[in-house]
Amino acid sequence: MKRLIIYGLIIGFVSAATIYLLNSFGGGINVKDMKFFFLHSWWGIIGILTLLFSWATDALNTYLLVRVSKARITFFQAFKATIIGGFFGMITPSSTGGQPMQVVYMNKVGVPPGISTSVLIFKFIAWQGAIEIVAIFELRRAILLMNNVPAALSLAFIGFIISTFTIVFLILFNFNRRVYNTFFAIVKKIISLFKLSKRMAPRADKFLNGLDNEIEKYAQSAKSFTKNPGILMLVFFLSILSSVSGLLLVFPPIASTGIFNNGFQNVMDILAIQSLATLIIYFSPTPGSAGTAEGEFYLFYSSIISSKYLATMTMEWSILRYFIPLVVGLVMVIFESMKGMKIEPRGESDIIKR
Repeated sequence: MKRLIIYGLIIGFVSAATIYLLNSFGGGINVKDMKFFFLHSWWGIIGILTLLFSWATDALNTYLLVRVSKARITFFQAFKATIIGGFFGMITPSSTGGQPMQVVYMNKVGVPPGISTSVLIFKFIAWQGAIEIVAIFELRRAILLMNNVPAALSLAFIGFIISTFTIVFLILFNFNRRVYNTFFAIVKKIISLFKLSKRMAPRADKFLNGLDNEIEKYAQSAKSFTKNPGILMLVFFLSILSSVSGLLLVFPPIASTGIFNNGFQNVMDILAIQSLATLIIYFSPTPGSAGTAEGEFYLFYSSIISSKYLATMTMEWSILRYFIPLVVGLVMVIFESMKGMKIEPRGESDIIKR
């Protein structure tokens, strides 16, 4: 609870600073336009539906991969895992807390950590890979649009390198047994150090025994993916839908201003810029990339959007991509906490126990 309060204070401070900077130096935030967008405009509804679609396709991927791994989960549980993961991603630096908490939640509903870890790594590979494909496909157009903002192109290039390195490493980790055996061997050696403490030694032994079991489940899960090429193709297609819908969360705020004719080329222009922006945004060090994401958004879109609209659109996009998932996730986490997350696992797991 104390940690959540600290994260809340950090998010509050970063958000307040972002609003101040946008309002004072970014052309000003039009609160009336924001209110109209979310309460009276069809574009606001479209933005929320786009967010829901992104969640649903991500949850469907979780559901399919868990079932392929011969574990059990319902689509609603997979949907809750997506929301819970999103919430903890929003309150931790570089969104690093989302996937570990998804592992914890899925363990509580009967999916062993070895399987859920394999599923989440493969999902990340597919999701990040889908964004890179969009970015490469739209690279020429993005360079033309952002030619007068060299800083944006430099950041995008850095993000592309980081993203590519991450994908290559995770592909090796998920499908090369030598790589993940080496990684887990290092983890086991670190855990073994706790045996030096008499108080921690029994827990370390128990954890190491459970870890061996989960490593084997991880290996079997990863192997099962390679035996189902049809499912892999479907998962990658759904990842494209999920990532593209996430990228297009920026389109409703832009479309609502009427500065574009909202045709197909405008959609492609948004994808061109947003795919490159996203490659660096989600590696930002602040909780859920708050503040830095808005600054980068403002920088990237300053090449095509007038400053008269840009600050307001930045906040509308921030509400769609950050604050709505944050609030919905908080409600979900509180609801699960009130239940004590007392859902009995259907499969015994020794890796996460009280």
